[in-house]
Amino acid sequence: MAQEDVFKKLVSHCKEYGFVFPSSEIYDGLGAVYDYGQYGVELKNNIKKYWWDSMTLLHENVVGIDSAIFMHPTIWKASGHVDAFNDPLIDNKDSKKRYRADV
Repeated sequence: MAQEDVFKKLVSHCKEYGFVFPSSEIYDGLGAVYDYGQYGVELKNNIKKYWWDSMTLLHENVVGIDSAIFMHPTIWKASGHVDAFNDPLIDNKDSKKRYRADV
């Protein structure tokens, strides 16, 4: 089965069972934009809580914060995101796909 067919079936299933709904559906919607339905919100919140617990609560030397992404440029520089942050990519000439070097 083609990957596109699998994706269409998955989206159809998620819409049918209330995980997602097309955004602005009553006004003809927006292409490829979805809102979380009742089960989608629960699933997203459960995944978020699991991730938060596993990354912060299970480690004594980690403190979680929730902050804005809009920060003073000095903070981005001090954290290493300006000078040292990069994701080296590798091009696979056979499959014509690009992969991160660390994956």
